Amino acid sequence: MRMRAARALQALVLSLLLFAAAFGTHEVMHLLVLYGVGGHGSIIVRPWHLSLVNATVDSLHVQPDQPIGPGRQLLVNVMGPVLAGLTLAVLLLYVRERVVRVALVANVAILAFYALIEGGDHLLDAVGDFDAGILTSPEFNYGVPLLIILVAALSLFRHTTDVQVATG
Repeated sequence: MRMRAARALQALVLSLLLFAAAFGTHEVMHLLVLYGVGGHGSIIVRPWHLSLVNATVDSLHVQPDQPIGPGRQLLVNVMGPVLAGLTLAVLLLYVRERVVRVALVANVAILAFYALIEGGDHLLDAVGDFDAGILTSPEFNYGVPLLIILVAALSLFRHTTDVQVATG
């Protein structure tokens, strides 16, 4: 029981550390794709106002210097997290340690989530006046990834890897 709890805690900590790196990588990939489609911009730190409490959190964000058009913007929005997720997915091919694999899978899932909501939010904006404010709220953007990490870590707590060997 202690071993499973320790492994779950290890997965939680490693997942959170990987999340910080993956989040930064995903923003850098946004910037690379932005330049790749002919745009220019920079990574900024912007305050993000929480809707449930009167507080802000700082977040990285790619800011184009000028509008690049809806098609190219959709490509930038989706490909940033997709490319970052692919880098982690490739690591999964070489990693066998269960704790590390769980942390990597959780972060690949988080990056897939970001690709969906960033692309989806852009498409909803492009289609019309549909306001899906929850997609751009910090509680949703950080809450869902935290939930994914917690579920991943708890999967190790529930998963038994004890080996019983018969002697005789």
